[in-house]
Amino acid sequence: MSVIHILRAELELTGPGAVAAPEAHTVPSVLRPDLPLARDGWGNPYLPATSLTGSLRHHTPQHRRQALFGDVVRTTGTSRGNGRDETTAIASTVRVLGTRLTLPDAPLSERRRTAVDRHRAAAKATTLHNRELLPPGTELALWLRIDTDTTASPLIDEVVELLACWRPRIGGGRTTGHGRAELITVRHRAIDLSTPEGLHHWLTTGGPALVDDHATVVHERAHHQGGAPDEPHLFGTALPFRIADALHIGTGASADRPGRNSGLSQILRDHDDTPIIPGSTWKGVLRARVEFILRSTGIGDVCASVEDNTSGSCGTCVVCETFGWSERPGRTPDHAEPPKTAGARGRLLFADSPVREGQVRVRNHVAIDRVFGGARNEALYAEETVEDGHVSLHIRHDKPVADLIRAALILALTDLADGTIGVGGGTTRGYGTLAAQPATADRLSTEHAWAVTTLRAHLDATSSVSAPATQEAPA
Repeated sequence: MSVIHILRAELELTGPGAVAAPEAHTVPSVLRPDLPLARDGWGNPYLPATSLTGSLRHHTPQHRRQALFGDVVRTTGTSRGNGRDETTAIASTVRVLGTRLTLPDAPLSERRRTAVDRHRAAAKATTLHNRELLPPGTELALWLRIDTDTTASPLIDEVVELLACWRPRIGGGRTTGHGRAELITVRHRAIDLSTPEGLHHWLTTGGPALVDDHATVVHERAHHQGGAPDEPHLFGTALPFRIADALHIGTGASADRPGRNSGLSQILRDHDDTPIIPGSTWKGVLRARVEFILRSTGIGDVCASVEDNTSGSCGTCVVCETFGWSERPGRTPDHAEPPKTAGARGRLLFADSPVREGQVRVRNHVAIDRVFGGARNEALYAEETVEDGHVSLHIRHDKPVADLIRAALILALTDLADGTIGVGGGTTRGYGTLAAQPATADRLSTEHAWAVTTLRAHLDATSSVSAPATQEAPA
């Protein structure tokens, strides 16, 4: 093969995201994130090419994956007649040469998260962790190499078309809105080694210059409005809500207030300094309510993630299959090797929801002395809250979702719209109540009867299977 094709794909993060490198911290410290960014030898943020290769391979049609990205084929001894299992490696036709990140004029951010104890409806002990993230607008360059016999090759056209309809999700946190990216451009440079010019360029040039000089733009986002489509909404569209009272989703940090003895508990904001409801909050609230609804109705075996000693989920029930699950043994002492983990990614994708047209206010609170009935000394504290805003809930799915879960989600969203459950902190003292906008209320009302019928059908099916068989008495 005398022609070397170099493709440069340029992508842009449309939301926060990163590939974490927890192994980078050998000594635990409260001053460092639990899930720091992967970094290169110079300390710059880095995104391994393997992450993008896996995403692109998964995006490739099943029947073309082996031809484009290689495979490892295992052959049993019985089929070969020698009694020994053998492994055959097939090299990838598409070679991934490397990646390069370009950060926007915005700082790196951190997100703190904690699990909620189902019994106490409060933060679960030893589950607080924080993740370092790249800001939206981060640009990523990916270089690919393909060798062919001719300058014009259908293989190049196939790979370019594959890139054009690719919408990768980079790093972890895909089901909670992290790592969303879009393709900006694809540049192509063919280097013909059978010509003096091509051979001279190949031998005297290296790195990105192999494609940057005299490259042809074969795909550009400006000429393909919208790019590759997002995953479909579970309910056909986003579901708008409004904040009925006040909302507080904290960052886990407190800001100093000049001239005051108490700090200020800050609310979570995005890169535009807009208050948000993170996708992880939506996912946690709705998963807990779906579990409660299915357990209360007695439909099948539902994940029992309510016990204090349960660190993950069962991994076998329909809730785990839809929302994902993880299992981690107990915590290990310092300097010890971290425990192994297991799990599976969910089918539902929850995005961050910016709060629009909301007013950020500071509310002061003080604890009451139970004996004297007055304010307790040194118990004053303050919280930022968002009032009178609007949010849109985006629930997407990348795999089919069972009707049972969809029905339970409709009832859970109805409870959210009715104020039975809330979002964020302080839900037992007037925070976090959402009201459905007319479009959401109409959709929930329309599908409520179907949801009840679906749950009853599953309950009847479960009851008929579990009921013992009866025998007729002999005549």
